Amino acid sequence: MGRYRTIYTENQNGDGYEAEKNKTETIWLRRKLIAVVSCMLIMGIVVQGRFAVKAVKRMVCEQAETALVDKAEAVADMLDKETTAFFQYVEVLAHSPVLNDRSIPNSKKAKIVYEQTAFNDAIRGIMFCDMDGHGFINSGERVSALNEEWFSAAASGKHFVSEPTVFSSINTVSFIFAVPIHMGDKITGVLSMIVSSDFFSKKIEPITVGYTGYCSVLGSTGIIIADVNQHFVENKYNIISEAAADESLASFKVFIETALTGQTGVGDYTFMQFPRMAAYSTMQTTGWTVILKAPELELTGAAKKFTSMVVVTSVLFLVVAITIVGVAIRKMV
Repeated sequence: MGRYRTIYTENQNGDGYEAEKNKTETIWLRRKLIAVVSCMLIMGIVVQGRFAVKAVKRMVCEQAETALVDKAEAVADMLDKETTAFFQYVEVLAHSPVLNDRSIPNSKKAKIVYEQTAFNDAIRGIMFCDMDGHGFINSGERVSALNEEWFSAAASGKHFVSEPTVFSSINTVSFIFAVPIHMGDKITGVLSMIVSSDFFSKKIEPITVGYTGYCSVLGSTGIIIADVNQHFVENKYNIISEAAADESLASFKVFIETALTGQTGVGDYTFMQFPRMAAYSTMQTTGWTVILKAPELELTGAAKKFTSMVVVTSVLFLVVAITIVGVAIRKMV
């Protein structure tokens, strides 16, 4: 009897061991299946999410670039119209009969015309020049303009506006608008307006890009024509010269050199370790370059929001999917 009990007990122990072993194998199989399916889900979601984020970022960047270029072209067109309008105003003054009246001394002609512009705060002075380059300023000062670029251009029949320059009689940075004086088909002299250095800066001041972006205008050599910071204009700050002396502005220098080629386009650069996006367009009246720039994040913020949404959505989907898979596997295995 004792022998049979021993055999029965051993059989019971053997069956329990097999059952425990099967249970362990089942749990291990479930975990393995859940791990494999979970990895497949994670890989699929990550790959698809990554492609989606890249596609959206590319689309947002393209839209931002297009909008930026369109705005740069619009600003350049606006400044062209403002410049043309001011030249037309100077031309009207250049047709004043007093300028071709030989009975009036040349030394008084500029003063008489200047009195007609008293309402215009942008005009700092007026100069009348004869064809020999003798200049007479409204203040009564007499100067020689023979070697001045603006005089040569206007004396040959062209309109001319200078980059910021220090005019001797005004002793402050100004722009010079010069037009020819006609008597019939003959050029008899040159009329030049000495205009305040903030003339163009005031026109671009309301223009914004993103939250902190703004507009600037550069001359052909890189000197700042207009900026929200008037200090740069008054000090005839040259961006290319400054960037060449600072290695951290290397990408900025390359961008500016590209922008000054007379084309319209968009580019990016790094400024103070922050990526920026900028568009540029050339003014037809002066050849100057309009630049609109802003931190890249401000222009592509929608892509960042989409990325965050994709991450949150993917995590939630993954948790739900793994839970459903785990329940299904438990019922199957």
